[in-house]
Amino acid sequence: MLPFKELTWQDKETYTQYYKKSPVHYAEYSFLNLWAWRHAYPINISMNGENLCWLQSGGPLPGIFGPIGNWNAVKDWDKELENLGAACVVYDVPEEVKNILDGRNNLRFTEDRDQHEYVYAVKDLIGLKGKAFAHKRNRVRAFLDGYEWDYYEMTPDFFDEVMDFQERWRIHRDETMNEEEIKSLYNEDIAIRSVLEKWNDFKLTGGVLKVDEKIIAYTIAAELDEKNLDVMFEKAFPEYTGSYQAINYLFQKNQGVKYEWANREEDMGEPGLREAKISYNPSMMLKKYIMEIV
Repeated sequence: MLPFKELTWQDKETYTQYYKKSPVHYAEYSFLNLWAWRHAYPINISMNGENLCWLQSGGPLPGIFGPIGNWNAVKDWDKELENLGAACVVYDVPEEVKNILDGRNNLRFTEDRDQHEYVYAVKDLIGLKGKAFAHKRNRVRAFLDGYEWDYYEMTPDFFDEVMDFQERWRIHRDETMNEEEIKSLYNEDIAIRSVLEKWNDFKLTGGVLKVDEKIIAYTIAAELDEKNLDVMFEKAFPEYTGSYQAINYLFQKNQGVKYEWANREEDMGEPGLREAKISYNPSMMLKKYIMEIV
């Protein structure tokens, strides 16, 4: 069986080496994402192998996740699978790993659509060209022409204002949400604070959008690699017409432009979130699977 230990800050550099070796960099598996959400989703890790690192979650969906590392360099997958144990279920298996292992009689794969990550061409998010983006263009124009606004690159000087905005945004949402959804928003608050606390330890960027000198929208994003940016958090007050579309557009135009791809993570099966993500016409989906050892 795999030896697991609790994820700690001291694991950052070692884990990141596994992550860098992964042929595809999923946002879910960045160290920053694991660290930011550790309170809601406690993580244990097994980094004893030369090429692979496995995760174990103790959160709402307990189980083994991964793997992370150089999947193509593994010489003995039979041993790796044996170490997972009999009748094991592995969640969020990258599509490339599924393709490597597909066809084995003792494995069953199920596509997990709710966990697929949406990836967009940054040039599309900036250009908003063609019929497919007509609605987005109109919403951006409505905001830019309809308000006296200012856009700023995110810096630590804005952190207190961002968290003040976040509290106001969360309280506004609380009024229409059930207990489980409210708890999820509080967990998100903790994750956002965790990211801001480690701002100087990662390649982070972001944008702040103000109207009448008050933040009405913001974005926080992290570099996954030199071509890919993970849009971790994006919030706006929807009563400002086009605010969500505007912060997306302005952030990509100003900070996202140095990257080729923007990963906007999963929709978690939430209908409204899925509709919003699909409406931006993703260029690709990073698929994930549930793997059962039978």
